[in-house]
Amino acid sequence: MLNWNIEVIIDFIGAFVGIILTLISYYTPKAKKIKSLFFIRLGFIFFWIFMFMDGLSFLYLNEIIGLISGFFVVFATIFIIIGVNYTINENFNSFGLQIVIALAVLFLYLGFQPGAIEVKFQSGYFRVSWGGLFGILGMAFTGIAMLYLFYWGLRTWLNAPFLIKKEASIFLFGILIIFPFSFIFYILYLFEPIFLLICDVTVAIGAFIVSLVVLREPKLLYILPFTIYRIIVKSKRGDPLYYHDWSESTLNETIFTGFLNAVQLMSKEVINIGGLLDINLENGILILKESKNITVGLVASKSSKLLRDSVIKFTVDFERKFEYQLKKSITDMAQYETAFELIEKYFSNFPYNIIQSKKQELYLTGKYLKIPLELENKLRKIFTDEEEYQTIKAELIRSPLSFTSEFIRLHDELNNEIKKISDEDVKLIDEK
Repeated sequence: MLNWNIEVIIDFIGAFVGIILTLISYYTPKAKKIKSLFFIRLGFIFFWIFMFMDGLSFLYLNEIIGLISGFFVVFATIFIIIGVNYTINENFNSFGLQIVIALAVLFLYLGFQPGAIEVKFQSGYFRVSWGGLFGILGMAFTGIAMLYLFYWGLRTWLNAPFLIKKEASIFLFGILIIFPFSFIFYILYLFEPIFLLICDVTVAIGAFIVSLVVLREPKLLYILPFTIYRIIVKSKRGDPLYYHDWSESTLNETIFTGFLNAVQLMSKEVINIGGLLDINLENGILILKESKNITVGLVASKSSKLLRDSVIKFTVDFERKFEYQLKKSITDMAQYETAFELIEKYFSNFPYNIIQSKKQELYLTGKYLKIPLELENKLRKIFTDEEEYQTIKAELIRSPLSFTSEFIRLHDELNNEIKKISDEDVKLIDEK
């Protein structure tokens, strides 16, 4: 007879739903190419396979299947650690990973020792359980994986920028369900096996929440490795063509372009057309990409292969997209505004740090602001150039209310003075 019981049913349902959800997430466009998420999902898949094998060992009361299920816990732990390491440091190796691999060898050895796997009658049904040091190490592996997830979730939440703080809070909530909430029931399982059912259910719920929020907002995976501040594109003659900010910066595009020109002059012997150069700054790094018609500079907290690849692809597509404008040596930045599509294509997963709180004041550019028609007509008479008009309008809108009337009054006074001086000059000429 098959040993059907509540634990077998929960294991099978949890494993089936978990595997389906994780496999679907591999085909999500925004997240399918993220290396760190790839390893974390692989770790979850091994955990779901463990649950399935664990239920199977109970169903057939098979000690060998129970032993094999233990090894899947090891794989799950290793890949979760690798994924978290990639998320935090962009490097798979760590001291914790080395310890886990060393313990995995010991775990494999203990699994083939007498008493490692045994069939017991507990909680009203027969079950296959891990015994002795093998069982202790098995719990240790699970605890280590949960602890890594908790560390990752807490650091992500603490460092999350305001714009994705809500998603980071939901993300941390899912992590907290896994650790410490689920782990408490895992410890209680030592005294009463029924608590393992609660542990399995809560782990599945926590993993479900974590998976959904990461799929919805992949920027959570890029909070810790580095921060990108600004990208700027300039022509060969040194004219700024396009810039984009992810963080607050007091450096305007003209000054920054001048800095790039100076750096480029000093680096002619180092960087060639098609080359890539990293320049260490006091609080970050400048990644320079030289191409036939443009130079692209990206400022970030530190360099990474992902950022370098993104800069290269952005540069190639920028030249292709604006081939006509570049050949005609057009320097009007308005002609390159659609480069935002390339930002979305290659940098959409990186979080913005510009907005810090709900109380922060935000300003629209002049062309989106509405002012009284009388004032608009007055300003248009004063500033006939459209670009100058939009700039002045934006500045006046965010100035104190009294400043606008004072500005108009001062302008009229100056006009009267100029007219008066002109009239006097004309009078003097007539007298002569």
